[in-house]
Amino acid sequence: MATIKDVLADALAHHRSGRLAQAAAGYEAVLDTVPDHPDALHLLGVVYLQAGHPREAEARIRAAIRADRGAVDYHDNLGSALLALGRAEEAVESQREAIRLRPDFAQAFYNLGNALEALGRLDEAADAYAQAAAKRPGYARARFNLGNALAALGQAGKAEDAYRAALRDDPGFVEAWANLGALMMRRGDAVGAVEPLQRALALRPDHATALANLSAAFLAGGSADAAEPAARRAMAVRPDFAEAALRRGDVLQRRHRLAEAGRAYERAVALRPDLAEACANLALVRQTQGLLDPAEAGYRRALALRPDLAEVRSNLAYLDLFRPGVTLARVLEAHRAWDAVHGAPLRAAWTLHPPADARRPLVVGILSGDFRRHPAGQFAIRAVEALPAQGVRLFLYANQTEEDDLTARFRAAAERWLPMAGLTDAELAARIRADGVDALIDLAGHNARGRLGVFARRPAPVQVAWSGYMATTGLAAMDALVADAHHVPEGAERFYTERILRMPGAFIAYDPPEDAPEPVPPPCLAGQPVTFGAFNILTKLTDEVLATWAAVLDRVPDSRLLLKTKALSCPETAALWQGRLAGAGIATDRLTLVGATSSLEHMAWCARVDVALDPFPFAGSTTTLETLWMGVPVITLPGETFSSRHSLAILTAAGVEGCVARDAAHYVELAAGWAANPARLAALRARLRGQMAASSLCDGGQLAARLAQSLRDLRHGRS
Repeated sequence: MATIKDVLADALAHHRSGRLAQAAAGYEAVLDTVPDHPDALHLLGVVYLQAGHPREAEARIRAAIRADRGAVDYHDNLGSALLALGRAEEAVESQREAIRLRPDFAQAFYNLGNALEALGRLDEAADAYAQAAAKRPGYARARFNLGNALAALGQAGKAEDAYRAALRDDPGFVEAWANLGALMMRRGDAVGAVEPLQRALALRPDHATALANLSAAFLAGGSADAAEPAARRAMAVRPDFAEAALRRGDVLQRRHRLAEAGRAYERAVALRPDLAEACANLALVRQTQGLLDPAEAGYRRALALRPDLAEVRSNLAYLDLFRPGVTLARVLEAHRAWDAVHGAPLRAAWTLHPPADARRPLVVGILSGDFRRHPAGQFAIRAVEALPAQGVRLFLYANQTEEDDLTARFRAAAERWLPMAGLTDAELAARIRADGVDALIDLAGHNARGRLGVFARRPAPVQVAWSGYMATTGLAAMDALVADAHHVPEGAERFYTERILRMPGAFIAYDPPEDAPEPVPPPCLAGQPVTFGAFNILTKLTDEVLATWAAVLDRVPDSRLLLKTKALSCPETAALWQGRLAGAGIATDRLTLVGATSSLEHMAWCARVDVALDPFPFAGSTTTLETLWMGVPVITLPGETFSSRHSLAILTAAGVEGCVARDAAHYVELAAGWAANPARLAALRARLRGQMAASSLCDGGQLAARLAQSLRDLRHGRS
């Protein structure tokens, strides 16, 4: 006849083999004979817990504890049952009792960490996981959870160490590979994220989260071709996975398939209405399509869900620059709103910097994600190359992973080239402070890849905004803004949080593409219809702009309008704008729409127009420079904002007259006047490139000298 010990042993064997029903029957048989048998009560409770019935588990395990209060495992498993019931505070007490009874009990520390994490006490949870890992060598799960807690605390470097330790313990730990890849993506290290994500997918090819993140990693690394299959596969694996739809939208947006991207983001929002990133990305699609009101609504919805999204608040401030009737006062208010939420809380941690030392060279740091073929890079490269000759030690903090020929020039100019894409704002600010930078320059502002969270921490005694943004930053931490007399005329200073550093001539030094085609005679000189051209983003094309352009075409019979911008690569977006232009009075047969092309092809398209039309209130900058470089005049209507005065400043520096309008009616007169004079157009084409090259627009040496002196004056407290 079987003894109680035999029945219990058989039940335990079933339990260890996963046969829970047979195990439960065995434990019940023991309890039929010995109702308060502590081990049978405890193990029956564990069966209930494993079967998903924590309430029944709690009752059995508490009965076991009443029978034997000194059994450590009982308290540990009671804690697990209580956590499953959502009673995390009680779970913490049970785990602490288990640890009191056995101070080296690794599993109890691990479960304590789970309970503390459920309560949001992440610092304590991380400490518990760390103790669990220390007390049991090879405890991969504890190291994995430690990584999760540290990542949630923003301690990315320590989190990465924890994940890698878990993987040394268990190289087949799929979730650790996947979370490591996701962490590296959040740190901005897209290149480094690819390998762990691919390792996760080698172990589990249908891991939807890893697929979505791999798509994002490829996209961040500049490979939309590699990103698309991963995004498509993620959606096939999990049609209900909002993040997969989100990444699919990102790929489509990069390929300028805006309407499809919008539908992917709409699907993500439908699947997860609380997914702020999907709301924000959908808003960006609408902005790119030139739909300002839906864009603003989307950004506000994202911020309602996640008020901490600094980039979204930047987008909202930036969007204001495109609005008809925008004023400097309104721009200042919108940008100060960013600082009130994201900058002001950091001011309490500002610390004094050491006084300036006139005996040593000035250390200038420049932070940018655009040390490459990008407008900010093309505006800065010539002056940056000339700064070392001004006695400046140049440190370039690169918030980017891709490189091109312009990147090589930036690297060659720098004393130190410092890749920083993988650092948090706090980590990067600490690095800049440790480097002893005297003056830190920003080339992005509220644009993409901006790191205003670094500047808001004031890591340098002098902080300056230059060339990459079109307005005040609004930051109390930003000391100065590099401008010129045209972008910020006398009397406008009160609408900027920064001190204005006015450069002579131009505040940039344009670096034209070396392979740009030579200017050719204007097309109308050969008897072709006059072609007006516009090369700006759709976001700038307001109803007022379209009405003015329609008036220009009415004034010049048989003339044509060429509209070229990347967003028109999307057929549905192009059709939308054909309709808008027709509604404004510009017939389809007078219209040519062109999407994305190579840089060289773009310059050739510029040469196909006789007169370029600038939008307002947000004028062209790069587009104006490119068009003028091909010898084409640009008609502009400046307002009071910085962003409305780009073309005014560029035309003035280039010495081009007769292009700056007083109002919309004058704009039409100027455009028609140029169109009626092919000889004047031809003369401008013949001389303008040389005129620009000899002007302050392309003079990096002059700009560098003035900029370096201004930075020294600021560092040494001179006015």
